[in-house]
Amino acid sequence: MTRTDYLTQLETYLNKLPEADRIEAMDYFKELFDDAGSEGEEELIASLGTPKEAAHDVLSNLLDKKVNEAPAQKNDRQLLHIALLALLAAPIGIPVGIAIILTIIGLFIAAASVILAFFTVSVTGILLGGLFIVESFSVLVEAKSAFILIFGAGLLAIGASSLVLLGISYVARFFGLLIVRLVQWILKKGKRGDRHA
Repeated sequence: MTRTDYLTQLETYLNKLPEADRIEAMDYFKELFDDAGSEGEEELIASLGTPKEAAHDVLSNLLDKKVNEAPAQKNDRQLLHIALLALLAAPIGIPVGIAIILTIIGLFIAAASVILAFFTVSVTGILLGGLFIVESFSVLVEAKSAFILIFGAGLLAIGASSLVLLGISYVARFFGLLIVRLVQWILKKGKRGDRHA
């Protein structure tokens, strides 16, 4: 395999990365090949492994770097994207890969179910709170204490439901980070397994 073939295949594996990260990784590998020269090209390719293995290493390192960034710089969607790319580039067996992908799909379904449940409860609470507030005015003339009780219950329902609605973003972020940590753990387990083989 020549330098050009290696870099072309590597770029194919890295093409889903954000452009800045892909360019940085490709520049790094081009610099490695430049330093090795044409006579050291074969040795370098042997030490780097296949382009897929090199892409896996790049994606794993990038995932570790992105996870450890300051929270203000993190993009959760991009982090999840890189984690899934690193998992797909990992040199694992087909049955293990299928099991891992099914586990991640199960986590996505669980996350979607929890988020949908929270959303449904909060919207229902807001609607009922509004209904209580409107209905409280129908008893205002007859009993002021009943008006205050029903009006307060409506405000409480709206307030509590709004807090639940705000909590949805935290639940979504938790499940996203759970998936990223799971992928990181799998990738680190795979690296340890490669060393012992």
